[in-house]
Amino acid sequence: FLSIHEHARSTTEIRAKYKCLLYKMADPNKSTTFNLQLPTSNTAGQMLAPALSTPQKLNTGSATGNPRNKCALKPGHSLMDWIRLGNSGVDLAGTHGRVTPVSSEELARHNTREDAWMAIRGKVYNVTRYMDFHPGGVDELMRGVGRDATKLFDEVHAWVNYQQLLIKCYIGPLRTVVKMDSIPEGKTSLPIVPTANFGKPLPVSNSSVPANIEVVPRFDWIQKRSDITIYIYTRQFCNPGLFVRRKCAKVLQLQVLIEHVQHMFELELHEEVLWPAKSVRVGSETGKIEVTLTKVEAALWPSYGAHTLSRGVMSEAEDSQYEYEVLKCSDFNHDSFELCLRGTPDVAMVLPIGYHVTIAALINGELIRRSYTPVSGKFLHQPLAADTDANSTNLNFLIKSYNEGSLSKHLRQRQVGQVLLLSAPRGNFRLQRLVTHRQIALIAAGSGLTPMLNLIEHLLKRNANRIDYLRLLYFNKTPADIWCRSELEQLQTTDERFQLVNVLSEADADWTGLRGRISNELLAPLMTKNTPEYASFVAICGPSGFSRAAEDILKELKFNLENLHIFQG
Repeated sequence: FLSIHEHARSTTEIRAKYKCLLYKMADPNKSTTFNLQLPTSNTAGQMLAPALSTPQKLNTGSATGNPRNKCALKPGHSLMDWIRLGNSGVDLAGTHGRVTPVSSEELARHNTREDAWMAIRGKVYNVTRYMDFHPGGVDELMRGVGRDATKLFDEVHAWVNYQQLLIKCYIGPLRTVVKMDSIPEGKTSLPIVPTANFGKPLPVSNSSVPANIEVVPRFDWIQKRSDITIYIYTRQFCNPGLFVRRKCAKVLQLQVLIEHVQHMFELELHEEVLWPAKSVRVGSETGKIEVTLTKVEAALWPSYGAHTLSRGVMSEAEDSQYEYEVLKCSDFNHDSFELCLRGTPDVAMVLPIGYHVTIAALINGELIRRSYTPVSGKFLHQPLAADTDANSTNLNFLIKSYNEGSLSKHLRQRQVGQVLLLSAPRGNFRLQRLVTHRQIALIAAGSGLTPMLNLIEHLLKRNANRIDYLRLLYFNKTPADIWCRSELEQLQTTDERFQLVNVLSEADADWTGLRGRISNELLAPLMTKNTPEYASFVAICGPSGFSRAAEDILKELKFNLENLHIFQG
């Protein structure tokens, strides 16, 4: 079982044969020479071959007469042949050089002669190609396939340097799923969601997850020679937010926001990484978070390092302010502008869908704050190159400039390189409420469009309980006031499920669309079932007077207010 010795007649002969053996284990970037370590002479005499002076009972049925059941190897399958195969560049692990964590369930599936994985001391190896090189024979090696073979290995020959023998067969660390309350990195007294459900699709039903069941994020990682990816699994549609801060080249803070609860991962990495992150992804539907970081020195790490997990509530961080640098500030239309910001010096933030931040500035000795919702860079007139990348962590805002608005005027005058203060994400929107709804109406006025833009993109991409109809009723004064008109009209053309309805209160004679203000007449079609206008869920965003009027009309129409969300900020 994983024996590396060849058949020999005595300990002296074996040690003489291996004394000067040096071999090179294949490395794609450098040639490193390893000494083949042998056990002491006493151990070698006992383990490598029976002493000639000791009577042996040859009752094992072995083809070679060895009591440890060695088998005669086929020609071309000696230890040196195995070393040559490893140095040939053949992908013995079958992973194309990528180190991938393996669960116990995945390990158990690879349990055949043609597809054989085994784990020894927390590391998983693909021993399929090693089968015919094993002096103990295929049957002996198959005893450990598809499972953790550490105990079996130790019983037979714990002294063998299997790490060097199987270095090219290494797949990745063995990951055992345990309950979060038993993980030593952090302590919590919260109700625990079974980790088996994290990151997996939930069945669509009419009942949501009970409010008293809190999502506790699960940590994992994978690596390549050039980078490392941190995974944090939450739960489908829990709509997590993420704040990343690099404290130094090896220490990171990953703060995961799930509704009002913040989960803080403090990571001390095995080696240094570059900043900014290579990519940051937050899956609004899957609840999966990925942060990929480039290693300063390309090499495979024996582990990611270590981390701790702590918990807090949003109220504890309400006064937290983060510095963001102005990358761009330019006109968007006649009375609004676009503002693009980047975290500085070592921060990145991804907001949950439907959440906003407050931007603060000291104006005439007074700290002024206003709430704004970021939008995708594709809605800007001239997006920066980085904003065309789905992984960008820049924050882009469309802001209406008011004559009496001291902060909006102040922001419009910001120059590239100047710094603004942003809060942590704020909001109470629960994306999971929409899972069971397939006909949804969004009602927006003016700058109230901003939270709707992210929601539209999510809903039209949603795979679970796919949307049938999504209708945006957008209220403005004149055609010049309509934000993102061409993008929304193009979306209406490319996706028949989406309908844009512009309503203008001060349109000129050339306007052929709907006119007026929000009214019973305009919202009544939302109540007519079996039509494209019908909506089982409604979201509203606009000036406070507009939102109150819309809510009052829906009450009069006897709309189920449990299926209503009003964005506030």
